[in-house]
Amino acid sequence: MCGRIRQGNDPDEYFATIFTNMRKVFDVDPGLRFNVPPGSEPMVIHELASTRTVERQFWGYKPVWYKRKPVINARLDKIVAGSKFWAPLLEHGRMIVPADGWFEWTGEKPNKQPWFIRPVDGQPILMATIAAWKEGAEPGEQHGFAIVTDDSAGGMVDVHDRRPVVLTPEHAREWLDPDTTVDQAKELLSVARPESAFEWYEVTRKVGNSRYQGDDVAEPVRNQ
Repeated sequence: MCGRIRQGNDPDEYFATIFTNMRKVFDVDPGLRFNVPPGSEPMVIHELASTRTVERQFWGYKPVWYKRKPVINARLDKIVAGSKFWAPLLEHGRMIVPADGWFEWTGEKPNKQPWFIRPVDGQPILMATIAAWKEGAEPGEQHGFAIVTDDSAGGMVDVHDRRPVVLTPEHAREWLDPDTTVDQAKELLSVARPESAFEWYEVTRKVGNSRYQGDDVAEPVRNQ
């Protein structure tokens, strides 16, 4: 699963992780940065309007006919199987959510322990995302996005049994390219960065409250 992320860097820095030929500085509305939950509007990167851009979109997808709460993660196995729920988004709504890492929890309430998972190389992560994006539409659940997730492996299973599909910059460029076919997009999801590319450690329990936006949320802790 991926239920909370950290986006502490500037939009230009995230964009430059994928595209090195920057031609403008992005002016993105201020928003949550250090402890970003579903239901908020994180930064996303896409080129769905024939231009590469960084903007804020709603995290969670709920079509008009859907009776449950917005879906925040899209399971890879269902996408590959051709789920009718996700098929239109895969074809017409591919995005990247850039981040410094994501949070997971272990244990039971009221003593659940948060962990921060980040890449060993310290570079931003690029999470494959699908959205019901519509040009000119106000951000909201009907046009929101879901982060693609897959089964965890290796030691990461001890933290959570699912993880976001994180792409390399090269694969992220292909994922965003409108000329990439649905079959090619599915292939890209199967070559996500491996668990060995990440590290994880315990962080402050303050991160459990999404209203807490201190820049210390991703600092390792030993005793609380």
